Amino acid sequence: MRATVFTASHVPTYLDECHRTVLAQTHTDWEWVVLLNGTAEWSPPEPDPRIRVLRGTATGHVGAIKREACALATGEVLVELDHDDLLAPTCLAEVVAAFEADPAAVLVYSDFAEINADGSARQERFNPAMGWEYEPVDVDGKPLDRCLALEPSPHNVSYIWYAPNHVRAFRRDAYERVGGYDASLEVLDDQDLMMRLYEIGEFRRIPKCLYLQRMHQGNTQRDQRINRLIQDDTVARYHRGVRRLAIAWAKRSGLAALDLHTRSWTGRAVEPGADELEIDPARPVLPHADDSVGVIVATDLLQRISDRGAFFAECYRVLAHGGLVLTTTPSTDGRGAFQDPTHVSFWNANSFWYLTQAERRDHAFPGNPMRFQVSGIRTYYPTDFDAAHDISYVDANLLAVKSGPRQGGPLLC
Repeated sequence: MRATVFTASHVPTYLDECHRTVLAQTHTDWEWVVLLNGTAEWSPPEPDPRIRVLRGTATGHVGAIKREACALATGEVLVELDHDDLLAPTCLAEVVAAFEADPAAVLVYSDFAEINADGSARQERFNPAMGWEYEPVDVDGKPLDRCLALEPSPHNVSYIWYAPNHVRAFRRDAYERVGGYDASLEVLDDQDLMMRLYEIGEFRRIPKCLYLQRMHQGNTQRDQRINRLIQDDTVARYHRGVRRLAIAWAKRSGLAALDLHTRSWTGRAVEPGADELEIDPARPVLPHADDSVGVIVATDLLQRISDRGAFFAECYRVLAHGGLVLTTTPSTDGRGAFQDPTHVSFWNANSFWYLTQAERRDHAFPGNPMRFQVSGIRTYYPTDFDAAHDISYVDANLLAVKSGPRQGGPLLC
């Protein structure tokens, strides 16, 4: 299986080091496509017919440059190598083996380590309270801190912070099936592509350190404007896409995907791919076995449920580890919660503290075994009509925490 390593570069400072690690690969059926952008000039220190250095024609956004680079590839597997990073010697061998062992995988990724501009081990670590763990590792004779990438759950993939990190490699046919990199994107081209890939197939983590990510003053996230854009747009993309990813994951995993409603609230659109299910608001029982559901969609539902504890305990019972309950409810921060006389339960963003924080949960729902983690919460106006009439909604997405891999983010209970 041929692997195409692709690299777009506008600053070739570290390309000689990249070149050294590509040549050192134990898997030899590879090509390296280097696409120079802007005024960048570089040629390999040693000629090799497997290396193609080309002048890119795309200008502007990174999505356009990467799209052009991938279009030049001939390999069955596309492997992203940033122009300032390095590959471990066994990287391509491990990636190819993972794809060959799992025909259902559309993307594989690895653990990684960070290095400084001079190549030395970076001592700073991500916050362990947010799910990050480290182990010592030796890569090509260099002692480093290996960051253990998180598992590919809908929650983790939906956030670029927790999404599969480097090395990232994807099947070329899957890449083309989802339309490839979005040429219009200035940032988050990787998050966008990964979310589309996750909808069509499995991701697999290789639990080995195969990639060294260099941190220096020229990194994109060092630019305050770009970093702010990344932070804001990451959350927006999460909210736009997490339902689709959760339903796709549930279906692939043999789990149910449910869209709940009550008899008094019908005629609403059902989430595509989910099974519509009517529940009794006075006795919210779900006809599913323990740990058999991947996602529960509850739109305009919570305000119709009188027994909050019973409803969420039932959701928790049927959800698998990492499963999601995705709620959209009129918020008391606007008029929508109180204006409808049929509403019997009232919510805002703070209401979900009593489901995700142990002390508050035990006070509000003593003896209830449910254990949820925040996936995402926002208060917003879904439409112009809602904004004009001060009908704000709260979206609260909660993860079921049972026995299984750690999800990224603050584990509050």
